[in-house]
Amino acid sequence: MKGSTIIPFVTDIDYNIGKWLNGMLHSTNGRFTPILKFITSLGNVGVAFIITALIMLLFLRTRKVGMLLLVSMLLGIILTNLILKNVIARPRPYLNQLSDFYIWWNEAGALLETGYSFPSGHTTAAMAFGFTLFLCFKKSISWLFLLIPLIMGFTRIYFMVHYASDIIGALLVGAVCSLLSFVIFKYTKNWKVVNRLLELPSILKLFSR
Repeated sequence: MKGSTIIPFVTDIDYNIGKWLNGMLHSTNGRFTPILKFITSLGNVGVAFIITALIMLLFLRTRKVGMLLLVSMLLGIILTNLILKNVIARPRPYLNQLSDFYIWWNEAGALLETGYSFPSGHTTAAMAFGFTLFLCFKKSISWLFLLIPLIMGFTRIYFMVHYASDIIGALLVGAVCSLLSFVIFKYTKNWKVVNRLLELPSILKLFSR
């Protein structure tokens, strides 16, 4: 039985991708489940991404990027967790115990999550993080940063805690939040408080004395 959603076309996509991933789980005997569980845990409250951004703030050369990352992820948290999830109020795939998603969720390890499903908070944070880095660094390698949200989104569907459409929505929201962080920085970079933050000495200077 398929999980329910407003648009039948989206239902079919969500169902078919979920079915394919469940088939992959069986064909690999779940050997990738532990590493995928570790990867998905990195997105819990965006802790790994936030810590990375805070570390970047300590160094003069990466401080601007760190600020952009924090702003983009803060926007993502507000837009996803506080607004969209509560407005759309889409239940998690596994909550319908008569659906195939519930069976697949149990087979993938029955990972429990709280809150609503659309869009994925983990993937929004990962996209805000990865897309900002993509825009900040040399294009020859920057595309690698886009793998971060794609892999995160993959894990969320693999464990059946999100529909595929939740991930697509999160990728769009994360990209918008990333772009907004650049707009915000453009109009606030001349503020005294922002200038002072940008001009603070690098942590390396504390150890070079």
